[in-house]
Amino acid sequence: MSRELLPLIRVDSKLRAREAAERIRARTEIPPDAVRRAESIVLGVRERGDAALLSYSKELDGVELSEGGLAVGKDEVERAAERVDPGLLGAMRFSLARIRRTQGRLLGRLPFAYVANGYVVRCVVHPLESVGCYVPGGRASYASTVLMTAGVAKLAGVKRVVVCTPPGKDGRVSEAILAAAKISGVDEVYRVGGAQSIAALAYGTESIAKVSKIVGPGGAYVSAAKRAVSSDVPIEFVAGPTEMVVVADSKADPRLVAWDLMGQAEHGGDSICGVVTWDKKLAEKVRETVATVSTTLERRDFVRGCLSRGFAAVCKDRDVAIELVNAIAPEHLELMIEDAGKVARSVENAGLVLAGPYAPAAASDYSIGTDHVLPTGGGARLRAGLTALDFVKVGWVVEGSRQGLKALLPSLRELATAEGLPNHFLSAESRFRKE
Repeated sequence: MSRELLPLIRVDSKLRAREAAERIRARTEIPPDAVRRAESIVLGVRERGDAALLSYSKELDGVELSEGGLAVGKDEVERAAERVDPGLLGAMRFSLARIRRTQGRLLGRLPFAYVANGYVVRCVVHPLESVGCYVPGGRASYASTVLMTAGVAKLAGVKRVVVCTPPGKDGRVSEAILAAAKISGVDEVYRVGGAQSIAALAYGTESIAKVSKIVGPGGAYVSAAKRAVSSDVPIEFVAGPTEMVVVADSKADPRLVAWDLMGQAEHGGDSICGVVTWDKKLAEKVRETVATVSTTLERRDFVRGCLSRGFAAVCKDRDVAIELVNAIAPEHLELMIEDAGKVARSVENAGLVLAGPYAPAAASDYSIGTDHVLPTGGGARLRAGLTALDFVKVGWVVEGSRQGLKALLPSLRELATAEGLPNHFLSAESRFRKE
């Protein structure tokens, strides 16, 4: 007998919403054995460098690579960009342009200056020296992730942008990924994936120089490896298996809800997808549609595996539904409700909020212009998705005047004295004494 898809749960209070969220969140925790294995791989790469990368590629990915064969040559990248289907190349350029337009507007707001009481305060922005971008492979080829990591890093002015991605069994990297690397301006591409590539980016090997920061989504082992190295090399956040919650009311089209859940569910059985509603009939129609349509799909095993771990939550009312959403803190949140724009403002915890039926997660994954690298595992309680700000250092430059500093002395004296640091005040006051 097949497993039940989108098991029904009832949530009748805000307290029950928080409890339900904890149970749902427990399904997304990285298994302890994956954590231990990832940490072991990281240690192996730190100790043995390229030799460990070659060994793990053979053991874990079934790929035999030769010494000196980890790097993808510039000529191979160039040929891939020439061979890839023109329609696909055009779609990638279109997507990259929209991403850069969105992120460029954000960057453009940062450099500013203001004058206040004798001081000029300037906000300055400097790009990071180097960034490593992990691009998943295996079950699918994520050329779009190159655009949304490396493409944004280059927009921000990062000098050295590196892509690591698992090759196929023949040792070759997807031509679509290489073409995306070409148009994004990537400096180096390496045919290595998994936890071992994260270790290489963090600590360096004979072939791969270490980077200043690591970004990009991945499965359990990649996520565990990012956590393991994060005390030594900054990461953006953990972006693990995809998560999708759709909030729908009685006027939502259950067919669209079902399709959007199935669309995200094809990432694999380790993803989490669910619908939240206060209309039981809507929930039942979504479940019926999913049960019927999912059997006809390509990648049906991935879809059904994911949705058997998912949920259909019927809440007491809309307030309880929003409480549940905020407690789950999903990666993607779709609002298929009548006043989606207004309700979006009451959502505090979501990696990306998509309001209304014409903003599906699938469109945001590729072409809207927002980034699809988003926090998972409850990370949306602390921040939203990847932005150009992840690739720069933001700082301040202050220029003062004599009269500006003189005006600060009374408050400076009070604060420094209260904290038992009188010499702080005296160092500033010395500019007005003749000694």
